[in-house]
Amino acid sequence: MDKMRPIWRVGYAYVPNQRMENLYSPAKAIRAGTVFPELDITMDEYERGLFNGK
Repeated sequence: MDKMRPIWRVGYAYVPNQRMENLYSPAKAIRAGTVFPELDITMDEYERGLFNGK
């Protein structure tokens, strides 16, 4: 019976550090959904590859 069970593997994530330089205020962060202004972009900007804060 044990031979029929799938073997589950642990996944690993790579999450780069965010620089904590320019941050939104708590109220603006709630509205934007992020505390980092670099991540506050439209879906159109994201799809065009402008997700690096430019």
